[in-house]
Order: sequence, then structure tokens, then C-alpha cells
Amino acid sequence: MTGPDVPQLETARLRLRGHRLDDFPAIRAMWRDPAVTKYIDGKPRAEEECWLKFLRATGFWAHLGYGYWIIEEKASGAIVGETGFGDFKREMTPSLRGEPEIGWALAAPFHGKGYGYEAARAAVAWGDANKIPAPMSCIIGPENTASIRIAEKCGFIETARTTYHGDDIIVLHRR
Repeated sequence: MTGPDVPQLETARLRLRGHRLDDFPAIRAMWRDPAVTKYIDGKPRAEEECWLKFLRATGFWAHLGYGYWIIEEKASGAIVGETGFGDFKREMTPSLRGEPEIGWALAAPFHGKGYGYEAARAAVAWGDANKIPAPMSCIIGPENTASIRIAEKCGFIETARTTYHGDDIIVLHRR
């Protein structure tokens, strides 16, 4: 079962598809890895948090018409990570409420291969083609230079610097 009608996207090396229950062990392992959470908030996730993130990915699609995809390596079938859009109702200034906020996270063995950009670029192209609400936004820690490069290559520009949950972040938008 893949949940509500989640479109499948393909790139040269990746398949972006809906979450399936049997994806959970790989996603749990990814979110529990300190190398993955290092630039997000520095805290590996407990299983309960992993489960709620997993369920939220499907919920976005059901209620907003956009959401998160599983990133799968086409050659091996391995779960690379997740990418997509959400409206997280973050309590922060500036507010991003109502804006599709893009994000991506890749399991550590897939870092440095260009998969983050490849997946994010496919998600942004889907968003453009399907006219999801503009502007698209994202938040990234200033020390996460790899993700900042991905966002910039996808057309995002810095619009603000602020804090979220006590951490410094850069707010980026794509018009």
C-alpha cells in the first residue's frame, strides 16, 4: 500500500514514490543516524518520532495534494532517503504557514553522490508542473553547506535569517 495517489517520479538514477509500510525500517534507521540529523537539530530520533514522521509523509498527500516521497536508487532498489513538501505549521518568524516547504534527508551511505540535488530538482519540477502554492520555501542551518548548495541550484534564494527551536536557520524561497 502506498497511501493516497502519490505520483511516481523518475530521474536518471532515482525513483521517487509513495511510502510503503515496509519502508519504515530503512527510514527509522536513517532518522536514528547522527550523521543524518547532525545539521537538522543534532538529535537522532526515537522510534516513536520516526513513526510519526513516516505517517506524516502520507498525511500531507491526503490533505494537501503534495507531500514527501521515498527516494529509491533505481539500480539497487535501496532506500536513499526522503524528499518532498509539507506545511509544518512552524511557529517562527517569518511565518512559512501555507507555503509548501521543501525538504530532503538522505541516509549517510548516499551522501556526496549528487542524489540530494537530483531528488530535490525532481520534486521542484513536479511542484512547478502541478502548480502547488507559491512561493516554495525551505529552512536550512547555516553550517549545512551541502543543503544550501542544493537549494540554490534548485532556484532558492536566502530571504531571512532567524532561529527555530533555538537553532540558527536560513530561510530560503523560490518564487
